[in-house]
This record gives sequence, structure tokens and C-alpha cells, in this order.
Amino acid sequence: MAFLFLVIAGTVQNTFFVLAPVLYLISLAIAYSISGRITDPMVNVMYNWVVKWSLFIIFLYLTALYIKTAFVFAMFSYILINTILNPVIFIVKNKALS
Repeated sequence: MAFLFLVIAGTVQNTFFVLAPVLYLISLAIAYSISGRITDPMVNVMYNWVVKWSLFIIFLYLTALYIKTAFVFAMFSYILINTILNPVIFIVKNKALS
């Protein structure tokens, strides 16, 4: 519900806003699917943490640079995506063969 409000309010400010959260979500999903291949749990956690916050800063900077009118809505949508999206769902579990 909150994400829908942020998307509508941000799109009213700037029509290109709708692309920002979608591209952010896609890039996080790609990064998390890559992390699913890392077998060491500590390296996996560090990779996820570094990638999550690096992408957050990069997308926040690009939004501030190109979509100034919807910056606040973008910031809150990125924070919402970061808190809801869990990298564990992208880890592929190997099933034991009998």
C-alpha cells in the first residue's frame, strides 16, 4: 500500500519516476541472484550488505541528478524496497538426491 502511494505520488511529480524503483528492484534482484551462488555464508552476507548499500547510494545519486522533483519519493521507495526484499529468497537450495 505504501509502495503504491509512493509510486503514484512520485509519478505525479515526474513521469520518469516510475522507472527508478523498477530498475532498482531489478538490479537488486540480479545482485541477490548472483549472491545465491556464493557458498560461504560470511562472504554472502558481506556481499549482500555491500551491494545493497552501494546500489542504494548509486540510485539515490542518479535520482537526485535526473529526477529532482521526485527525489523524496524515490528515497522512501528505495528504503521500502530495501527493508522488504530479503536476499535469502534468491538463494537456490540444493536438494539431496536419494
